Amino acid sequence: MPWNKKYWNRRFDGKTAGDTAAYHHHLDFRCIDDLEDEGLAFLLTGVKGVNMLDLNETEISNESIALLTKLEYVNELRAKDCRHLDNGCMNSLNQLKDLVFLHVKDTQITIDGLLQLSRLFKLKTLMFSAAEIEDIKEKILQLRTLLPGCDFVVNSNPWQFEKND
Repeated sequence: MPWNKKYWNRRFDGKTAGDTAAYHHHLDFRCIDDLEDEGLAFLLTGVKGVNMLDLNETEISNESIALLTKLEYVNELRAKDCRHLDNGCMNSLNQLKDLVFLHVKDTQITIDGLLQLSRLFKLKTLMFSAAEIEDIKEKILQLRTLLPGCDFVVNSNPWQFEKND
C-alpha cells in the first residue's frame, strides 16, 4: 500500500538520512518492511551521495531508481528481491555512472533489460537471476562486450566464461 509524506514524516519523527549527513558510506533501508517509492524519497531528503545503498527486499519500484539519478553518486546498489523493479528502470540505472556493484537478483529485470546497460563503465560486479541458464549464454557474451570489466553472478553463482569465449 503506498503511503504518503505525512506517514513517513510521522513514522521517522521527521528525521531523514540527510539530517545526519549529505554524504553516506552505507544507508541500509532493508529493515523498513513497508518501504516504497515515496518513503525512499522522504528518507533521501538532503542526501547527496552514498557509497552503498541497501534496498534489498523493499517495495520500491522503477520510480525509486529514477529518484537515485538526482544524487551526485551511488557506488553500490543492492536491490535484491525488489519484485517491483523491471526493465523499465534501465534508463535510470544507466545514469548511475559511478556504480561499481549492482545486485538485482530476484527482481523482474531480465537479461534483455541488462543488455541496455551501456553506460556503466565502472561496474565491476553485476548480480542477477535468470530462469534458464542455457538460454542466456549468448546474451551473457553480449553483456560482457558492453561491460568488459565486470564480473557476473547469475543465480548466486559466479559466471565462468569458457576459454574460447
